[in-house]
Amino acid sequence: MKKRGEIEVWLRKIFFGMDRDKYVLVIKHRNNFEEGYRFIPFSSIKDIRRGYIYIGEDAIPFHRVVEIRNIDGEVIYSRRKTTDN
Repeated sequence: MKKRGEIEVWLRKIFFGMDRDKYVLVIKHRNNFEEGYRFIPFSSIKDIRRGYIYIGEDAIPFHRVVEIRNIDGEVIYSRRKTTDN
């Protein structure tokens, strides 16, 4: 049995067990013109399975998730490394 990564544990915990209206995903967003970040409310997510987050017809791989925040902006999970200067 494959061990779930930390990001999958958080995604499933919020999607299946918490109030989804209180959380937002921050993902790396790329298109033909620019690269940046996209904010997706958990309430928009239709399913989470096999390494992907499904929003309508779009499938977003887990590795594009940068952060999970609550609606107050507090970071719940982050892949970003912080440095102390």
